[in-house]
Amino acid sequence: MNQEKKYLQSLIIPELMQIYSFDPSKTVSWANGTSTELYVYPPDGNFQTRDFIFRISTATVEAEETTFSDFSGLTRILLPLKGKLSLVHEGRYTKELEPFEQDQFDGSWSTRSKGKVQDFNVIFNKQTSARVRHHHLSSGEVNTLQAHKSWHFIFLNDGVFEVNGHGIVAGDLVEFESSDAKAIDIKCHEEGNILECIIHHIDTEVLDSVYESISK
Repeated sequence: MNQEKKYLQSLIIPELMQIYSFDPSKTVSWANGTSTELYVYPPDGNFQTRDFIFRISTATVEAEETTFSDFSGLTRILLPLKGKLSLVHEGRYTKELEPFEQDQFDGSWSTRSKGKVQDFNVIFNKQTSARVRHHHLSSGEVNTLQAHKSWHFIFLNDGVFEVNGHGIVAGDLVEFESSDAKAIDIKCHEEGNILECIIHHIDTEVLDSVYESISK
């Protein structure tokens, strides 16, 4: 495990996983709310200068209408955790999002949002691809997720869970080490919601050669 990651409150579990607990020092204010960085790669990545490969965060939107910042060169996945959100991509489409519904869009688009929410965000560049899955579990329910040989995370939004026998609480982000592990066991002690985030590395040299051959 890389212990130099930018998290002060973390628990390293020997068997291939690391738990990052909510760290208030990672919360910053912006014009219409707050943003909390849960994970950034590489560890010395800089959000302000857009110098990172991917970033996972939560945010609060406290204004009824907000204009998104320009994230040219990056792709975004956004889903509300609490509240309803309307995303207006100027000249493209509008998407109405209930809690845990998501939209993936180009960071360069001119985008506005309507609605006061708490949301979950993944932002990534062309070196990676990402997907987010929502899982709702009832008390006593057990779910087994397939392990992936890529960046693999679980975010606990609410409820009480065990992951591979280790307790996690709301606000925790769990990272699973790339390994030969076949499965991730999740047991729910109190009804709640988790988000599974999988981020794959893309061989950009191969991708560029494909684009070059297509353009010929």
